[in-house]
Amino acid sequence: MTSSLRYETVLFDLDGTLVDSYAALAEAVNHARRTHGLDDLPEGRVRDFVGNGMETLLQRAFDQPSVPATVIEAFEARYDEVCCSASRVLDDVHTTIEQLAALEITMAVCTNKPTGFSRKILDYFDLARHFGAIVGPDLAGARKPDGRHVTATIEAVGASPASTLFVGDMPIDVNAARNGGVDVAVVTTGSSTPEELAAARPDHFLRRFADLVGVVRNGAA
Repeated sequence: MTSSLRYETVLFDLDGTLVDSYAALAEAVNHARRTHGLDDLPEGRVRDFVGNGMETLLQRAFDQPSVPATVIEAFEARYDEVCCSASRVLDDVHTTIEQLAALEITMAVCTNKPTGFSRKILDYFDLARHFGAIVGPDLAGARKPDGRHVTATIEAVGASPASTLFVGDMPIDVNAARNGGVDVAVVTTGSSTPEELAAARPDHFLRRFADLVGVVRNGAA
C-alpha cells in the first residue's frame, strides 16, 4: 500500500451510494401493501422512506409504529425476487472501486440493509469480491447512526479509525461516521439534497463518485 495515502480503509453505505435499488424497494413495499389491501405508493415517496433500515421503511410505508410479521414476510419475499434485477450500479462505481483496489485500499460495506440482501446484490453486480466485510445491522448488533455499526465494520477488516473514511449519501451516514470516530465523504446520488448533505457538514463533498480516488490519495477531490 502506498504510504502517502490519506486513507487506507474506506467504508461504504450501499443504497444510494453504490447501488440504486429504489425501484426494487418500491416494488417490494407496494407488494406488501397490496397483499394488505392498500394502494401503491409512488416510487419517489418510498425513496424518502429509505435509509434507516427495513423495519423503519415498512413502518413509514404503512404509517404505523410497528408492522405485523405478515407485512415483513410479504416484503422480504418480493424483495428477494427483484432486489438484483430491479437495481443498478451507480455511475463511476465499478471503475472507482477498481482504482481503489489497485491502490490496495481495504474496503467494506456498512449498511442498514440486512446483510443477506446486501451480499446478494453485491455478488450479482460483481462488487462483493472487493469488500473485506459486508456488515448489516444484523451482524453489527446496531444500526447507523449508532457508531457501533461503524466500529463493528472497522473491526471486521482489522482497520484503524484514524485512517478510515466512510462514504455515504445521507446525513445519517455523516452522523454514523461521527459517532464511529471516522472521517466522512458524501455523494449526491441518493435521496438527500445537496443542501441537506452540506448542512450535515461532512469532511468531503464529492461532486461525483470518481472524485473519491483523489480524496483517498491526498484528502482532496
